[in-house]
Amino acid sequence: MAGLHFRERKMFMNKFLVLLAAVLLSFQTQAALVSGPDIIAAVSVQEDSPTNNHQQAFNEKQSVFLNSAINVDGGTIAAGQTVDSHLIFLNSQGGTFVNDRQTWGFDGQILGVMSQQNGGMLAATNSLFAAFGDYFTTGSSLPFGAAGLEQNNILTGDGYIINGLLLDLRMRVTEPGDWVRVITASAVPIPAAIFLFAPALLGFIGLRRKQKLTAL
Repeated sequence: MAGLHFRERKMFMNKFLVLLAAVLLSFQTQAALVSGPDIIAAVSVQEDSPTNNHQQAFNEKQSVFLNSAINVDGGTIAAGQTVDSHLIFLNSQGGTFVNDRQTWGFDGQILGVMSQQNGGMLAATNSLFAAFGDYFTTGSSLPFGAAGLEQNNILTGDGYIINGLLLDLRMRVTEPGDWVRVITASAVPIPAAIFLFAPALLGFIGLRRKQKLTAL
């Protein structure tokens, strides 16, 4: 009888550990690009390199803690948050006109988009988010004009719509191309104390089961 109770307790604890591990792993997922027409590895972005005939995107720096607020279209993202950055660009070759509309999906909340026409928001945050140190320039503006969206009206030209975890983005470019930065919320980090709490919880459950068995 005692052996049967021991096996039941062991099976229960094993199931609990598997469930706990699954929960902990789920919290560690970062907010990355998860869907879109062409997700690529990070590249150095310049006016004429790389070029493409459709929107491409890549993840920039992840889990960046904001010591101060940053500007995005129509407002700011407050300091004290941990965020991930993603860059979407359309950079046609030789001044060729390209009109491309795509939907990009993320696994974290979209906090804001930087699409300012002169690229000022991009340049101001490159030191925080750029995957490489040689993006554009480190000044307050880019070395070429019209790097962002000329307007924000997806029906008549350049523009975007945020719908939950999706970004519906339309770019119309000739020369230079268009670049926008998307900022998403990072996954909530797991408090270190949870790893100490788990064994204590298991011990408490085992104690209660032992008390019940003794009472029987």
